[in-house]
Amino acid sequence: MEWQFKTIARKSTLSAEAFNPGDQVVCLIYKDDVAGELGRADLRPDEVELFELPGEVLGRWVRVVKEPDEESSTARETMASAEDFFFSLFEHEQPEAREESDMLKHLLSLMLERKRVLRALGTRQTAGEQTYLHVKSKRQMQVPIVDISTKLMLKIEDTIGDIIL
Repeated sequence: MEWQFKTIARKSTLSAEAFNPGDQVVCLIYKDDVAGELGRADLRPDEVELFELPGEVLGRWVRVVKEPDEESSTARETMASAEDFFFSLFEHEQPEAREESDMLKHLLSLMLERKRVLRALGTRQTAGEQTYLHVKSKRQMQVPIVDISTKLMLKIEDTIGDIIL
């Protein structure tokens, strides 16, 4: 299973205006309380307050749109987006979306560990929580160990992008 985040959308979720190279884009992952699914919105910074979220924000990060010929940095940008998203899950914890948030933390920690961004500390846990060290910042965090069911995977598959290849 290969995990990836899709690149920034080409246009704003709110206004449908195209993003241009150099534009900042705020990426939001949220739980849609009505549909019971996760949603993603890519917005201009001045649109964030205008965007009506149908639920609580689970994660938020900011990216800059690159020139089309800068595609070689896509892998680095993807990893940076995953890293930013991972940290935002700890900053924007929502009790009512705990199941999805815990699953995202768990999945992202495994991906970031594989890419050597995070390192598991102590013995490998199979239940409860695993302590991870963010290699660059030396920050430690407790990541819940979650049984990743097919139902949960289907909930997030379309939202975060082309995660499973």
